[in-house]
Amino acid sequence: MIFHRFAKKSLLASGALLLGLSPARALINVDGSRNQLFVFGSVTFGYDSNIFSDATDRGDYTTSAAVGVELKRRAGVIAVNATATLSYSDYGQFSDQNSFDPSFRLELNKTSGRTTGAFTVSAYRESRADSSVNLRTNSWNFPVGLSLKYPVNDRYYFTSQTGYLRRRYVETATLANYRDYTQSLDIFYVYTSKLDLVGGYRIRVSQTSIGDDTVDHWFNVGATGGLFAKLNGTVRLGYQIRDVSHAQTFTHINALAAIGWPVTRKLNLTGTLTRDFNTIATGVSVDSTTATLRANYAINRQFEILAGVSYGRNNFLGTPPPVRRDTFFSWDAGLRYKMNEHFQAGVTYTYFHNWSTFAFSDFTRNGIAFDIASRF
Repeated sequence: MIFHRFAKKSLLASGALLLGLSPARALINVDGSRNQLFVFGSVTFGYDSNIFSDATDRGDYTTSAAVGVELKRRAGVIAVNATATLSYSDYGQFSDQNSFDPSFRLELNKTSGRTTGAFTVSAYRESRADSSVNLRTNSWNFPVGLSLKYPVNDRYYFTSQTGYLRRRYVETATLANYRDYTQSLDIFYVYTSKLDLVGGYRIRVSQTSIGDDTVDHWFNVGATGGLFAKLNGTVRLGYQIRDVSHAQTFTHINALAAIGWPVTRKLNLTGTLTRDFNTIATGVSVDSTTATLRANYAINRQFEILAGVSYGRNNFLGTPPPVRRDTFFSWDAGLRYKMNEHFQAGVTYTYFHNWSTFAFSDFTRNGIAFDIASRF
């Protein structure tokens, strides 16, 4: 009954959104485009065959809805972007997994002058199925970031990235709260008008509530911009060291790549590759590698086909024998319809298979979702 009541309310809310569509770009414009206020909303109906991402294969129907407001201010030296969103998810059978997830994000952006950069601060609650711990987790997250760019001359410029993340799990009895401090410094060389070469260093210090602290050092080189004739993006390769509580040390060749290829005017391909050390919800370190390829094909101005495929491996480090190793493969395909900037709708199918040395972590997961969204 709760599921049906919420579905009915969601449909009524989405209908109200669509009936209230305005031809203006923003709900409120002050001083032209200097101060703008937008509102948005969405409703999603779907089925997930494995909502806990484990070998028990417990599936459920879900309904979720989100409403939010976005503020854009373009007056003075600092541009301001602020977004607040309220999301709710309802499960048909496992109603104890229903969640209310608010989020807020503020960005201050300076794009003029010799030194440019952005400051961001966010706060959000996240409810999701975590395949690394094979259960649904609920957490509060508080990330803060500062990025700066300083040009030395026409050939060289420096960038700096400073980050902080605090994650607090609602299930504190079994999961480890997490804090993360990151600082990176990069120097870029303008090799051509389209390609920059880069060398950098990043240090990341992480702390967990169970006492497993880590320190990561990443030394890397790479390039960004026009890599080849039609390939654009960023490629970095480096060497990474992770020290765990001054008791264990792990190393690997680290990689980070994001490349786009406009094959035709209608077809675009994007590929990403990442290898990094991660800390999961139980405080365990993971050597994680993921490769993803995505395709977007525009049938016309209103319809678009989306598809993607991913492959990856997770090695769980420092755990007592037998050591857990996971390999996963996933693919998805969908169709999106965009009537105008105020209304979009889409349907997506997703498949995920995780092969693990632990029987409980060996599972498949697939689902289908239909969503409608409006913004004005």
